[in-house]
Amino acid sequence: MKPSSSLSNDQKLKICHHKIANPSIKQSALANWAMQEFKLSKVPTQGTISNILAKRQQYESMDSTELTSKRQRAVKHPELDNVLANWVLQCQARRVALSGDLIKEKACQFATQLELGERTPEFSNGWLAKFNIRHGFKAQKSYGESGSADLDAIDRNMPTIKEKLQSYSLQDIYNMDET
Repeated sequence: MKPSSSLSNDQKLKICHHKIANPSIKQSALANWAMQEFKLSKVPTQGTISNILAKRQQYESMDSTELTSKRQRAVKHPELDNVLANWVLQCQARRVALSGDLIKEKACQFATQLELGERTPEFSNGWLAKFNIRHGFKAQKSYGESGSADLDAIDRNMPTIKEKLQSYSLQDIYNMDET
């Protein structure tokens, strides 16, 4: 395995924990420990170790996804990210099958509604993959007709259906769903 030259957030957290377990260790010795422990190609500088130790609370508050990354990147449009994530969660709750293209299209619609203008991100497959990882969304296969119903069409037509059903007795109304 090739030696690495950059540290993941998890490794940075381990450096912090090693310092806590060994309070008298000097930063230069901590850097040497990190190089050996994580098979780094070079010893981290004293400044790097100092910065890592200063951000200990930040590393301790990270979830497992954030800990595996090597760099923290702030979401450029957090409002768009939150609105879209909530929409995906609502669709999942309603058992709506979502494709990547549908999520990207909805993101574009939300970006327009939020009036991001020139700041609108490019909704690429890479953007979609990172969005899904950030929120823990996984692709789900649906078989048969599962998830194929147009829920908006159902909502629009339900009043008409109910009106037509009023002329029938309940014993003459059947659910034609397949089991």
